[in-house]
Amino acid sequence: LSAIPGGLPQMTTELFSFLLSEIEISRPVLQKKMASEILARTRLTDEQLKFLSIKIAEVGPMELTTLLSAFDNSTSEPLILQLIQSLGRSKSLSSLRPEHLKPRFAKFSPVVQTQKDALIALITVDVAEQKSRLETLFIQTKGGDVRRGQTIFNSTKAACSTCHAIGYLGGQVGPDLTSIGTIRTELDLLESIVFPSASFVRSYEPLRVTTQQGDDFLGIIESDSPETLVLVTGPETQVRINRSDITDLRPGPISLMPQGLDQQLTMPELADLLAFLKNTK
Repeated sequence: LSAIPGGLPQMTTELFSFLLSEIEISRPVLQKKMASEILARTRLTDEQLKFLSIKIAEVGPMELTTLLSAFDNSTSEPLILQLIQSLGRSKSLSSLRPEHLKPRFAKFSPVVQTQKDALIALITVDVAEQKSRLETLFIQTKGGDVRRGQTIFNSTKAACSTCHAIGYLGGQVGPDLTSIGTIRTELDLLESIVFPSASFVRSYEPLRVTTQQGDDFLGIIESDSPETLVLVTGPETQVRINRSDITDLRPGPISLMPQGLDQQLTMPELADLLAFLKNTK
């Protein structure tokens, strides 16, 4: 994957099939990320977009937002309607926000707008509904197994260790979880998994930056100087922005950790992961 340049002018059938296989849930996180970015930056044929619009229902939350960019230049209403139907079936749907959908579908007919509005209604959860879901899950995730939870933490399915460290192992994108069990209750931990944007750990608050070129970045500050701002935007991904290019800088409302992990895991797996995190002391 690292040998394939992003933004290919066109894509062969063989390469397209290979990239589709690389965005499977079971593939390593960085491979899924790279494959998704290549697909998103390449001008795909209508037939390839049709296949991708079906496949998108099966991808994980970390890839879903990226892959939506592949459809930005499409003017095919049947294709966009197929995409909306697939998104409605996706277990990763809750990782999307209305702002991911509204601009992309604005140019289409009222038929598409109606379907888009119905899709947005599925991902718009008010505070009372969120609290109710959290309380229900809390009851259902008792009695997890710590050892199995550690396996899930390090698995490609949950991908927790890609961004979080425990001890000397793991990523540095998110907070270190070495002693998280001593400072967070089980309910707090569950909320951070299911609704990661509900609250942010100090020094890991997301920042939204808009530039003169019209680019919009969401990330966590890696370094800041009078000349340059460096944001961590994901696993193994940083962006360096000249201060003179910034037109707007404000707190980001959305965590870098995508919502929807609870939909990727079974209830026993979620219980095991919660037990493991609570046991880290």
